[in-house]
Amino acid sequence: MNKLKFMGVTASIILTSTISVAGPIAKQLAGPAEEIELMQKASPESSAIVSKHAMISIDLSENAEGQMEWKNNLLIDGDNPKVLLFSPNRENWQLSVRGVGSQKSNQSIGLDFITRETSLGMGSEQFPATQFDLQNLKSGRYEFAVSADKKEAANGYLLVSSDSPYRLKSYVSSAGQLVGDVINLNALAFDDSEFTVVKNDLQLIQTSFMRITAPDGTVKEVSMFDDGLEFDKAAFDGEFNGNFKAEQAGLYQVQVVTKGITPFGKPFFRTAEHIIPVIHSDLALSSKQAIGAYTNPHKIDLSFALATAEKDLKLRVFAEVWGSNSHAKELTSVSWLSTIVDLKDGQVHLELDDRWLLNKGVQAPYELKNVRIEDTNHYISMLEIDRLPLALPGISEQSKASHDGGLTESMLKGVKPESLTAVDKAAGGKLMLVHGYCSGDAWGPVQYQFSNSVKFTDFNQNRSHDAFARLIDSYGDNFPSFGVVAHSQGGAASLHLYTYYWSGLDNAGSGRLIQSVGTPYQGTPLAGNLALIGDIFGVGCGYNSNLTTSGASSWLSGIPTWARNKVNYYTTSFTDKWWRYDYCNIASDLVLSDPEDGTTEKSRGQLSGAVNRGHRTGQCHTEGMRDMAQTRDSGRNGSMSTNAAR
Repeated sequence: MNKLKFMGVTASIILTSTISVAGPIAKQLAGPAEEIELMQKASPESSAIVSKHAMISIDLSENAEGQMEWKNNLLIDGDNPKVLLFSPNRENWQLSVRGVGSQKSNQSIGLDFITRETSLGMGSEQFPATQFDLQNLKSGRYEFAVSADKKEAANGYLLVSSDSPYRLKSYVSSAGQLVGDVINLNALAFDDSEFTVVKNDLQLIQTSFMRITAPDGTVKEVSMFDDGLEFDKAAFDGEFNGNFKAEQAGLYQVQVVTKGITPFGKPFFRTAEHIIPVIHSDLALSSKQAIGAYTNPHKIDLSFALATAEKDLKLRVFAEVWGSNSHAKELTSVSWLSTIVDLKDGQVHLELDDRWLLNKGVQAPYELKNVRIEDTNHYISMLEIDRLPLALPGISEQSKASHDGGLTESMLKGVKPESLTAVDKAAGGKLMLVHGYCSGDAWGPVQYQFSNSVKFTDFNQNRSHDAFARLIDSYGDNFPSFGVVAHSQGGAASLHLYTYYWSGLDNAGSGRLIQSVGTPYQGTPLAGNLALIGDIFGVGCGYNSNLTTSGASSWLSGIPTWARNKVNYYTTSFTDKWWRYDYCNIASDLVLSDPEDGTTEKSRGQLSGAVNRGHRTGQCHTEGMRDMAQTRDSGRNGSMSTNAAR
């Protein structure tokens, strides 16, 4: 049975200070037409999972002697294989590894190895594993066998990697993730070395299939093809495609399994693990046009109606405004708009500042184009509207007279609430230290290195970026203003708060508003593997789609440039010595691409539009890894404290 847990969206926060009962006030976001392309969803391939491993399910069965056993011949194309065994009962299992000779001789030789205990995880969510040290072994065919008493029978996983440069790249290529949608996945292989390029005509992958576990636990296998038919781009280009229909709401576990031959005649075997959230949507447009009406000077409320049987939906809405240019027959883009709305009365409200219309010199007819309405847990499109007529009032003479052609904060964010303007520039601003996903007290031991600081504490929890941001805001209501120093997911949650909600961040003084260390802004490939492993252990903080590579990409598509500009970020990785095998966490090293800190890959810790403060080696994501925890860098902490806004 599929035991994966969705991220929680409500829970109490462990704080001694007062928590605001009222939710935060959403900003009315906008930007120039030139940014519209930047606010589109990224290409699916940009969030692809890159795999250098194979993850094999261990399903024990009873032999003639009444013992439980499992055997599998694994083909390893690189030297120095690395093997991890995951199972709740692994301590009582016996694992043997034999080197298998040529098919003619069929001889096998038992291999000696040493073991050590390790774990794979993110934050406090750590799953124990046994590592089998097979260093100095060459590529080839190996028989892995597990035996156990009947009472010790349980399922498990074997995670195998090596020094091979060949990688599997896999991604969800379809746009929809709603019940009833057809979900497509692509798979291709490539050479990650500096000197060799694998041409498509070498056909590194020969066979590929998907093992799909539905939300109700049913399992099926679907073949993937490179035949140029249906959703496959071209025949025999090395890229395989497969699809399935999502018939249930929930989490689909999809493992892409590929096998083939390397250019040097060695066996190629890789897997990639996807967790695909599927949601139900009955949203339907029930307005023939959007209606605009002035509510404040310069501010035009745009509304249109949606029909749904759901109650209290929280949605992220994005739309483009287009108008007629007197010098052109076709409509021209004016600006983009976005906000987060609570859909309670069936009405969606956006806000258009008439100064965007004045800057472009447009007139009726107007339209909303490319409207996206997404949920706020996974940022899946629940409804998309290509074009919607927009009826606007005539621009007021007062607006025309007062506008000087400049760009103001109000045009980008909407009107600042009186509750914030009343305490603007008041004394008592703080530097808030924010931890990450499923985290313990990451900043506690070093809080003294940050002057005038307070510590956000919601330990060992799993939150969406939106739920996390709202909790940060609630704690921030105790202070007239604050800046943030964040670790891991805390950086993304703080950026989400600054983007979508009014908070004390908007009252902070000069300095760096948001500073983050080790934040996977573009997600981490660990998320899929941890979800599968957590299923057999039945424990853990649960799945968080905002931290997956595809989920992070969907979330980032709504983060504007002016918000990204307020982020200063740092990345770290292990110290790399040429004479030894280096890593932050030996288990995650089998899954992540170097350089990485044990959770966040350097490449996926980048945030375009933000300020990159540099990369430092010799530091890992959390305590208990090989090098120092990245939050313990006193020099960087002192610099962040000195430069922080409060």
